[in-house]
Amino acid sequence: MPSVEQASAYNLALAPSLLGAQNACNAPVRTPSEESIFSVADARIVAVVPQVGNTTSDLANASLLWSWSASCPLQARFSIREDGRCPAGEIIYFSPSAPSFSGELSYKYGNSTETVPLSPHSQNPVQLGLDAGKLAEEDFAAPFAGLSASLSGTILVSYSFSKSEYSYGCSGANGYSWCGCSLGRTAGTRVFSVPVSHARNFSVETGPVSLLWLNPPLQSRLSGSGEGKLAFFARRLPANISFVFSGREIAFVQPYSFSTRIGQCGERAVEREFAPAGSASANSSAPIFPSQLVEKNASYLPYYVQFNWSAQPGRSEFSVLFEDAFSHQENFTRNFSVRQAAQASPGSFGPPFESAAGPAGAMGRQPADDDSTGAAYPAQQTQSSYPGFSLLAAAFALPLAIGAAALCRRLEWL
Repeated sequence: MPSVEQASAYNLALAPSLLGAQNACNAPVRTPSEESIFSVADARIVAVVPQVGNTTSDLANASLLWSWSASCPLQARFSIREDGRCPAGEIIYFSPSAPSFSGELSYKYGNSTETVPLSPHSQNPVQLGLDAGKLAEEDFAAPFAGLSASLSGTILVSYSFSKSEYSYGCSGANGYSWCGCSLGRTAGTRVFSVPVSHARNFSVETGPVSLLWLNPPLQSRLSGSGEGKLAFFARRLPANISFVFSGREIAFVQPYSFSTRIGQCGERAVEREFAPAGSASANSSAPIFPSQLVEKNASYLPYYVQFNWSAQPGRSEFSVLFEDAFSHQENFTRNFSVRQAAQASPGSFGPPFESAAGPAGAMGRQPADDDSTGAAYPAQQTQSSYPGFSLLAAAFALPLAIGAAALCRRLEWL
């Protein structure tokens, strides 16, 4: 889908600016203190590239976009008091180093867990290995496989400091003693550190997609027109389904509409909503487990599609092109012959269907009858096509008459 490709390209270009920014992801800002000098200290998993909703594809060469941010003052002064009997002292932090980050990114996919070390200038995004061979049987119980990722690390910054503080003490000499506050000065460097962590879960479309031809089911058809009906069992959500008849597209449907929003880190996030559009109709229902209809026992999302078609007599090829949101295509082809011409004029494929689909969780039930699938069965013969009763009687009487005549002639010879 163009929107997915554009968002992916934008996010890849954004990636370098997410490492070491002052506040790349609009994290909460806090007031620096003598214990923690950071006003912002943040690291997070931003997105998976490419991504639609919270889902990517195992065929899309997916990678993980991440960020870390730190913000510190150029100079900070803090009042210090070690003893309430003395005046307050002061500590001044100045000449900070550039903040740095060290940590690791771990992700679990199927039965495999991978860990990638991270540094201030690590690769971004981090390439993922979403190999289908890592999946176990239980990963197919849901329509999509799971991908869990976690990031952890430490942000550090070094400051020079000068410290002026009063301390209380007593001393004595020659039998005399006195107590009071004395001022001391020290200088040096101090390293501030803060731990950061973040975790996210994603889904991965793993396939396969299976097609069940509900109409036409016959290799040889009597009629060259009708209503096509198909059912897809998909572990990849369709972005576009095209129907090509004898080299020409006769119908299409786009089950989802796509929109793009700006995420918290400035990334582009693509969302989809089930809203079928096109010259064919589509609806769907909750996930099913059609173990007798597919090669792989798994949970699938069903999609029911209807469209009008017509053809002239002869051999024809019917192709269905299934494309997911990540530009992966699957082509289903069926050849059959038509005996009778279409009732519609050549090139006429009927009016576009009005979408009968509701929300993704609700499937429209449509009663089946012989009329709605008439092209799938032999057409009923008209009354005039049957032989008349007199012809049938003559056909049965003729052999009897011939046999009776032969018998009489033989009796005469005797």
